[in-house]
Amino acid sequence: MTEFLTITFATFLSEDLTCITTGILIKESKISAGLSVFACTMGIYLGDLILFYLGFFFHKGLKSLNKFKNIFEYKLFRKYENDLDKHFVKVIFISRFMPGTRLPVYLIAGATGKYLWKFPFYSFIACIVWTPLLIGLAYLYSDTILNFYNNKISNRYILFLAISFYILYKISFTMIIKESRMKLFTSIHKFFLLEFWSPIIFYTPLIFYVLYLGIRYRGLRYFTVSNPAIPSSGIAGESKSEILSKLPNESIAKFFIIPPDAVITPQYVKNILSELNIDFPLILKPDVGERGAGVSLVYSLNSLLGILENSNTRYILQEFHPGPFEAGIFYYRFPNTEKGKIFSVTDKVFPALIGDGKTTVRLLLLTHKRFRFQANTHLEVNSDILELIPEKNQEVKLGFAGNHIQGCMFKDGSDFITDELENKIDEISKHFKGFFFGRYDIRYSDKELLKKGLDFKIIELNGAMSESTNLYDPEFSIFESYSYLFRQWKILFQIGYMNYMNGYPLTSWTELFGILKAHFSYKKQVSSISKIYR
Repeated sequence: MTEFLTITFATFLSEDLTCITTGILIKESKISAGLSVFACTMGIYLGDLILFYLGFFFHKGLKSLNKFKNIFEYKLFRKYENDLDKHFVKVIFISRFMPGTRLPVYLIAGATGKYLWKFPFYSFIACIVWTPLLIGLAYLYSDTILNFYNNKISNRYILFLAISFYILYKISFTMIIKESRMKLFTSIHKFFLLEFWSPIIFYTPLIFYVLYLGIRYRGLRYFTVSNPAIPSSGIAGESKSEILSKLPNESIAKFFIIPPDAVITPQYVKNILSELNIDFPLILKPDVGERGAGVSLVYSLNSLLGILENSNTRYILQEFHPGPFEAGIFYYRFPNTEKGKIFSVTDKVFPALIGDGKTTVRLLLLTHKRFRFQANTHLEVNSDILELIPEKNQEVKLGFAGNHIQGCMFKDGSDFITDELENKIDEISKHFKGFFFGRYDIRYSDKELLKKGLDFKIIELNGAMSESTNLYDPEFSIFESYSYLFRQWKILFQIGYMNYMNGYPLTSWTELFGILKAHFSYKKQVSSISKIYR
């Protein structure tokens, strides 16, 4: 009886140390195996119950005092409570196997005022699994443990054991939690898909190719004069509105510039809409930006006023072309030639889910074979509909911005290229004196009309740093993608070199670094995602 009580109460001081000591003593035949394991299990279980009910009565006592009445309404506490509601069994079992987590988990579980019968049951199951396991490991490795305490094991061996334990713990924890497991598998799968590579990995080969071009043309800054009519050729920080204003009015989507110091009132907005002869929905986007950053699709006057109210950014208010299609047309013309060419066309496929009548938008996103790779963006953009359950076969559109980083899929559109379309794009480009290289983002309603060079509107024109975005086609091989990327940069250097030889000055290194520094600083002020405001 003395042995039983000693082991039981010893667990109140240190559960893990008591189990390890018990295993060693059993190995040395100094105590009874069955009774000792039972005593450890009951002591640990009793300790769990004490922590849980301390939290429970602590919760009841504080709630009865006016001074502390609202403490359990705090956002952080509610978050823990919601997490427990969703993953109660997993959390109880994981905390039992993770030293240091038991005290806060069991106290919070009690403080919620719930689980009065659920906790004792699952805690007991966890104890009868964990305790014999730890005692058994101590029994099997008692010699190693004793050598460790007697300093007979080298520091290198201890370090190896610690690292191995940490790796095992991280893997086990990841595999137990479904969300973590899904995230791990997605990351592994993502590594084999070029279109989802991180920029650091994707652009590393390009760095070496650009260095090669720099050696070949005896200079690196030729791309800064590829478009003399655009400040620094459109490397960064250029005004989208100034570029659009150089194109034929009939070819561009109508727009209006809202300066940062404008006094925004309902009448101010109504006057703009009347002047342009357009109505909601509208596109609102920063005049300086990239990859859909800060772009909003706005459906109402109140939403528009809410966005502009506290803004100090120069915005473009642009008509929303209904499309429903969008494409990227990459164009170039060598300065000493009369006719330009279409380098590539990108067919943009907007993301959309199909409901099954029983699964939330959140889970459909996280398990979708493609959208899970950009889950963070989709979850943020669609935060207001994540818990909705779409009806069976109901389509749920997830975005409107034609940017890969915003979830749009890019497909090669070489079949779009016709003499009629190429002539039309060349005609529009020549209207913009000093423009030789860049990508038009256009909206259109009919593919056959587009191939004839008809019925489309330009919503944006990007300069030197634009990409031939068809290279992100998921059906392209890595060699096809890099072939487009390298050819694009070769043409960029050729055009820049020709313009330099024609007398256009290069942007200085000091000015170039200043432009990039200002651009990165500006990006911090603008949301990185596109949003819909209804």
